[in-house]
Amino acid sequence: MDVRKYLGLLALMLLSVLAFHSSPVEACSCMPSHPQTHFCEADYVVLVRVMRKSLRLVENSVAYKVQVKKSYKMNEIGQKMLKHGRIITPNSDTMCGVNMNIGKLYVIAGRGQYLNSCSYVKEYVKMSTVERRGFTGTYYKGCKCAIKPCFGNSCLDQSQSAISCKWSPFAKCETDFSACIPTRYRTPEGIIAKCHWRRTPAYKKCMADP
Repeated sequence: MDVRKYLGLLALMLLSVLAFHSSPVEACSCMPSHPQTHFCEADYVVLVRVMRKSLRLVENSVAYKVQVKKSYKMNEIGQKMLKHGRIITPNSDTMCGVNMNIGKLYVIAGRGQYLNSCSYVKEYVKMSTVERRGFTGTYYKGCKCAIKPCFGNSCLDQSQSAISCKWSPFAKCETDFSACIPTRYRTPEGIIAKCHWRRTPAYKKCMADP
């Protein structure tokens, strides 16, 4: 058996065993995701300031009291979760909890009842300009495009799909400085749409000197 296939099969079996023997909160192992994927799949995407935290409000959890400064995306589940301005996360790193500092601004893309290490949580000052613009509109434009994780030195050199962009978790240029968006092309067969990485000035600069 090819060594890479064997290692891949072994990793898949290990993840399956861990997921089987873990509780829903503990089993938060997840594939890396592009910020755009977090945005498109989230129940809520917000810019918040952390006001205080409590270890007593919810058992085995930290409850952060937050002030929502801006809402980038919100469905009914998200509205219910943030109704009282609280975000709940497990109270330890081993349970996949998220630690936020009081007084700091964060962009959060969350799903479901709990925030965990599979969610997008990033301090606002540490986001790139392109990433900030992505959350204010560019990522929304690309939600019809899927971002497919790939691995290996040459995976990004493979041809892109008409409905998706390939993305390596180690690809800083695509992660921090681009978004996968559809563009319409006129061809002899008619107008077609194809997903591609948006070539922002920052993306071009990064690609020139990664």
